[in-house]
Amino acid sequence: MRLVFGPEDMEVYAAARDRLRLHIVAWARRRGVEVEPALVAAALDHKHGVDGRLGHWTRAHVADALAVWFPRTVALRDEDRDGVPAALHALIGFLDEHDWLDPRSAPAAELHAQVDGSTPALHDALDDERNRDLGTFWAVQMLRHGVRTGDPLAVLRFLEQVERGELEIDRAALAEITSRQQEPAEAAPPPLPPVLLPGAAQLLAAADSSPALARLRAFTRWVRAGRAVTREGRLGLGDARAVAEALDLDHFSRGRARAGDDLPEVALLMTWAREARFVRVVNGRLVQVKSAAPLLSRPIEMWRRAFEAVGRIGEGFGGSNVFGAPSLFGMSLGEALPILLQQLYAAGGDAIPLERFHRAVRDTVNRRMGCVVDDLAGDVEQRLWRRDVTALLDALELLGAVHLSESLDTDDHEELAALAGRDDPDPTWVALTPIGLWAVHEVLVDDGVHAPLVGELADEDVEYVCVRMARVRPEVADAELAAWVAARPGRVAAQELMRFLERLEAHDPVEGRHRELALRALARTGGPARERSRRAHRPVSSGAQPRVECDARARGR
Repeated sequence: MRLVFGPEDMEVYAAARDRLRLHIVAWARRRGVEVEPALVAAALDHKHGVDGRLGHWTRAHVADALAVWFPRTVALRDEDRDGVPAALHALIGFLDEHDWLDPRSAPAAELHAQVDGSTPALHDALDDERNRDLGTFWAVQMLRHGVRTGDPLAVLRFLEQVERGELEIDRAALAEITSRQQEPAEAAPPPLPPVLLPGAAQLLAAADSSPALARLRAFTRWVRAGRAVTREGRLGLGDARAVAEALDLDHFSRGRARAGDDLPEVALLMTWAREARFVRVVNGRLVQVKSAAPLLSRPIEMWRRAFEAVGRIGEGFGGSNVFGAPSLFGMSLGEALPILLQQLYAAGGDAIPLERFHRAVRDTVNRRMGCVVDDLAGDVEQRLWRRDVTALLDALELLGAVHLSESLDTDDHEELAALAGRDDPDPTWVALTPIGLWAVHEVLVDDGVHAPLVGELADEDVEYVCVRMARVRPEVADAELAAWVAARPGRVAAQELMRFLERLEAHDPVEGRHRELALRALARTGGPARERSRRAHRPVSSGAQPRVECDARARGR
């Protein structure tokens, strides 16, 4: 049975919660204690909402559940109040007896003591109507007045009576609750997965092999002491053609160009070099930036500056910039680029369909406008937007930050069409290269975003590690599991892995993936790992799950 769930596991969690609730209620009854199943489920819902880890309980979790969460979100009659601490006692006792509290939890005795210590705070919070959220406030009023909440007509009559002043409620508390909930809190983004970053040698090789970096370096050196520019800050036709010939650019445009802007690859290169602060315009001349000169011989630093400049090139999308197309309802590509990079980084180097990015942009625009507006974009605007996205990706590929591919698979086409809402979706798939992954990690860290590296989960519960690693690349999962095993004595690691394996269900495909990861970690613990793995694969009967005894070495005896 799983005890750790991600935000995308709602259906799986709901099924696990119902089964776990039945086990806890039955366990309590065998000990002569009656607990309310709905309150057990509510306690599990609280922990799922906090971090998705049903077996990880600290004193702070218990205190928050009793003093804040239950009063705010659970509609209770006065006679049901004592059922809340009873439900928490049963939950903690069940997890403790089955050895399902994870290693980072507080001892069961401390958790039980916290339940008792926080019970007065529960009653105090329940006595103050202002502590409830809006739905709970109305649910409590209907419970007090005997309104059947499942009867729409009864609820309507109740609300009409309240409006006419025939029923008394705490209107001051209602006003405070209503004002507090005018601006709902924005949901926190899901945590980013750990990643494996390339070493210095791999970064250096990638930067040295970047065609865009070679062009930027050659262009900056070509500028030297200065080149004349037009009033608009563009190269003249002669200089633009000279750059095109020197760097082998704009093959099809050189002959018919009538101005420097008619050579789009040269124009992009110049804009890119200016945004990266390799060159600048001073008194009508394009000159090298003195402080950038040392970077020309430091490929990794130069590459990162060129990467960061891509976003600033995008700030002009929707106007006269080199890619030049209208923004999509006010969102420029420079503003949308972080959405793409976040998606690519979360994929950990795996490819994602470009249509997922387009869908995320449209959803962001809709949230910003407060209604569905993306469908109002005309076909021309949509095509110009997509054209500029393609140009941006081409620049990133030229730099070596992303790898582009296409899928012609029929199933993929149907998925992409559903994302795009059109019959001709873009078949492009995008993935970060190793140096691209490193660059986005640097940007995220600079922005204060927690972007974990492999090894940061070494002190966590093994099930949490396996759930987080179930969707990452195999090499990342293996490295994270190796770090987890190395962080503790082999016997301790084996014991925790066996406790986890004994409650997994082999027939469940998702838990089967977790089992596979746990067995791979178990093989790293040393000793008779083959025997432990054989025991872990023993079939488990339905109903109550038997305990699998670890051998003497796994116990550390």
